[in-house]
Amino acid sequence: MSPRRGGPVLAGAGVLVVGYVLLPGGRAELVGYAVLVWCSALVLLHAVATSPALRAWRPLVATQLLFALGESVSVAQRWDGRVAFPTSADALFLLAQVLLFVSVLGLLPAPRGGVRGGALLDTVVVTTSTALLFVVYTVLPAFAGQGHLAARLVAAAYPLCDVAVVFLLVRVTGWRSSRPRAFWLLAAGLSASVAADVTFAVLTAVGQDGAPRWVRVLWLVFYGCVAAAGRDPSAAVLGHPPLERRTEPELVRLPLLAVAALLPPAALVVEHLLPKDQDHGLTLGLATLVVVALVLVRVADLLRILRGQAVVVARQAGTDPLTGLSNRRAWNAEVDHVFTRAGGDPRLPLTVAIVDLDHFKAYNDTHGHEGGDDFLVAVARAWQRALPGVFLARWGGEEFTLLLPGLDADAAVAVLRAVHEAVPHGQTCSIGVATWDRSEVPPAVLARADAALYWAKRTGRDRTVVAGDHDGAGVDVLPPTG
Repeated sequence: MSPRRGGPVLAGAGVLVVGYVLLPGGRAELVGYAVLVWCSALVLLHAVATSPALRAWRPLVATQLLFALGESVSVAQRWDGRVAFPTSADALFLLAQVLLFVSVLGLLPAPRGGVRGGALLDTVVVTTSTALLFVVYTVLPAFAGQGHLAARLVAAAYPLCDVAVVFLLVRVTGWRSSRPRAFWLLAAGLSASVAADVTFAVLTAVGQDGAPRWVRVLWLVFYGCVAAAGRDPSAAVLGHPPLERRTEPELVRLPLLAVAALLPPAALVVEHLLPKDQDHGLTLGLATLVVVALVLVRVADLLRILRGQAVVVARQAGTDPLTGLSNRRAWNAEVDHVFTRAGGDPRLPLTVAIVDLDHFKAYNDTHGHEGGDDFLVAVARAWQRALPGVFLARWGGEEFTLLLPGLDADAAVAVLRAVHEAVPHGQTCSIGVATWDRSEVPPAVLARADAALYWAKRTGRDRTVVAGDHDGAGVDVLPPTG
């Protein structure tokens, strides 16, 4: 059997819709409309019946068959001139709307791991804004209208069903998983359905009886798009939870939030400019307050996320990507802080040390760059365990720096013996130490420690050298105890 194709089905549906538009009015147009609805439902039925992979589409097939049956009943009633509202066709349509919500919810499940709180709040904001307008302009007028209770309940139920469809559409707008073509066809059909329902409700509110042909065309677009989606090769992808990518920004729904916040006040402005029989100013004002409050909650949530991301970025900017230690940027910031604090307390000594791994180039040449990187990571972890609480940074390459506030040179040397002993894989290190004389700038202290390190390397390595006052000549040569 040849693979299904949604494109030809959509093209064929377009040709049939054009033919429907060219039909003469009256009974011919009613029959043509019902035939096209049945054709769309049967095309979807055939696609699902012949493909076990489309098991998730079965509820939608039942939905389309219910819609087709309802359209047939409606045509028969209009044929006989029986158009009293509500009719048995309305019962079929409302049942189909409920089943449509359930079936689309199954075809577009939440991503694995669930929906983010922010995405759910976005959906609530947009759906609430839309629902409030539906309530103001369709639901409340339907309840307040003429006729018996059943008629008013049915009239109010239709816009609520459209709100449910809006919820389905908004719910998936911010998911960043890949979108198959069947998804877009299904979304286009649902959008056309909502547009047709809203237009029909507005026309009914202004006193027009029945739906004009162009509104029926929108409903035919809905039926055709659903049939084309079921026939598309990507239809089998729907019904399975997508894998959500978590690295995308959280602002993908910002335009929708803006529209949601502006809808109630925009409706209030339009209502003020146009002649009207009823004044919904108070209701729309309350709706605006509700929507703006929800948007502010979402903005606060976005600010919380941005603050968290800023903390992560700042942490990453100050972290060496290989070893996970602080990098030179973080070292400079910590030095400024610690030297400032030590400058306010004359009794507080301050010592810095530079550590260099001996013969690292030879180790790197022997074990390869990956082996050398692994060794640097092992060294960093070993020194962190040996010196808990000491500020340790990777200065560059195989050089590391330590900040030792509260320790003079002798106490620092005693502590640094643990650095020598913790070097793994039988390797060694050399260390240069300098204590702040309280008059020099921090870079000068580090320069003296570097000079002491150079002296340690020249005099045999695997040792700690303490710098002199300013010359860095290395007044003490202290081999590690072993």
